[in-house]
Amino acid sequence: MDFEKLWHQILLTATEAAFDVATVPQNNRTPLWFNVYTKEAHLYVDNTSDNSPSVRLSGARRITKEDFLNVAGYYERWKNGETHLRQEVREQSRNTAYIFGLISQFSKA
Repeated sequence: MDFEKLWHQILLTATEAAFDVATVPQNNRTPLWFNVYTKEAHLYVDNTSDNSPSVRLSGARRITKEDFLNVAGYYERWKNGETHLRQEVREQSRNTAYIFGLISQFSKA
């Protein structure tokens, strides 16, 4: 998967209009929705009022290209069920759930 291309696709889509995406839990938890938008050419995630249940962030979180590409490198291993990987990735970024949700959503398109 070309994560660089995927990043640009996500950024372009969010620039055209904000949209909601759900997290992708690997256990039996309910997916949580979050809103994705751009501001001054940066990608942000935040709570949403359009879908339920929503994540509960105290404020918008910025996702940088570097953060996205770093976490994306773990996506295939996570998707294939590698255990304890999420904890390892969480040490790298606090945006793991949002990045995995975005990759899952846009890799289907």
